[in-house]
Amino acid sequence: MNVVDAVPFDSISILGLGVEGKTCALRLAEMGFKVYASDLRKDLDVSDLENLDNVKIDLGRHDPDAIAETDVAYVSPSAPRDSPAFKAVEKAGVPLLEDVITWPDDSDFIAITGTNGKTTTVLMTSYILEELNVEHEVGGNAGGGFDGYATLYVLAEATSPEVVVCEVCDMTLGYFVERGPKPTVAALTNVGLDHMDHHGSLENLIESAAEFLNVADVAVLRCDADPDAKVANMVDVRKVCYDRLEIDPPFKSRVYRWNAKAAVAVSCEVTGRDPDELVDVLEGFRPADGRVVELILDDGRVVVGKTDNPSALESVLRDFGPLEVVFWGTPRPGEWFRVEGVGRILARHGVERVYVFPGLSRETIDDVVREMERAGLTVEGVADPEEVPNLVMEELKGGVNSIGVLGNGQDVITWIQKRLEEAAKEVVF
Repeated sequence: MNVVDAVPFDSISILGLGVEGKTCALRLAEMGFKVYASDLRKDLDVSDLENLDNVKIDLGRHDPDAIAETDVAYVSPSAPRDSPAFKAVEKAGVPLLEDVITWPDDSDFIAITGTNGKTTTVLMTSYILEELNVEHEVGGNAGGGFDGYATLYVLAEATSPEVVVCEVCDMTLGYFVERGPKPTVAALTNVGLDHMDHHGSLENLIESAAEFLNVADVAVLRCDADPDAKVANMVDVRKVCYDRLEIDPPFKSRVYRWNAKAAVAVSCEVTGRDPDELVDVLEGFRPADGRVVELILDDGRVVVGKTDNPSALESVLRDFGPLEVVFWGTPRPGEWFRVEGVGRILARHGVERVYVFPGLSRETIDDVVREMERAGLTVEGVADPEEVPNLVMEELKGGVNSIGVLGNGQDVITWIQKRLEEAAKEVVF
């Protein structure tokens, strides 16, 4: 299908070129749309876009004249209404993409957010719908590995599916409250300590999550344990408490079991099927690359997957611990909320030695090492992440029975996971 011919526009302005905007610009350009892409920052890497003939790029400004040459505009979900991006769109006289799309009138729209497990819950929901032959589009949050909100909207506009499933980053909850498409079902996997540089506090995240859920017709969330119960108490629309589902998901990890219950609850709302029927559908589900799995090898076991905040780490150690040695991927500079307290958590769960490797940045290795050492751990830095698989195998052969490869850097951890899987006898999740 030619997507451009299937929608009432063939050009789009993308204002704001963070991960979300840059991904949308690239994917829509690849589909054949004429794209104007701009950002006020001048130091961005836009090399992926520069070689495309149907993309015009502006760094350091948003040009109203260039915007006026396109049919619709998509402004970064993090941009406030009084931002230069919105002022430029208003001056250009071009409608917003969200005001042009019509698919929400014809499709059930599922929007899934949360601190941990949202990507897995989205993929489980998509897997269930696929097995039931329900026509659907899936995508959303570019930071989660999908192709961005605007890309999903355009695909949904072109195909008018029965259901649209969208992963929502918890830093863009306000966007869906203020100007995003209205969800039929909004789901919250959980709330925990992540992106605190954005939210400011857990209390602020709880309030934002409740506002997001109240936009939908139905809210799916956990109701019986704090801090999620605090969100539930603030929800005014019809609530479905997925933690009260009496089903038995086919997974070892408690986190995946919770994700499965959320996916089943969401899928029940749009299909009308029985939960016991839908949970059985998940027997063949496999987590996405880079998500936490346990690899069983001849010399021991390795738990490997992205674990980029303290809440996720606690869950992994509870479900797959104890671990003797942990390899930890670093965050980006400035993301101290992903580091603080990690050493204490590891030490409390019996970890004694840690290797620190560059997951997202080499610049933060020393900071992470100091954090681990303050907790009394023995720590060693690893300059090259490609050394990690060999070091893991050496530790196993040296008598260590349980190892974790955790932390930040989905792409790096995915690569390590695939190398280690080549030697695994069994994969457990």
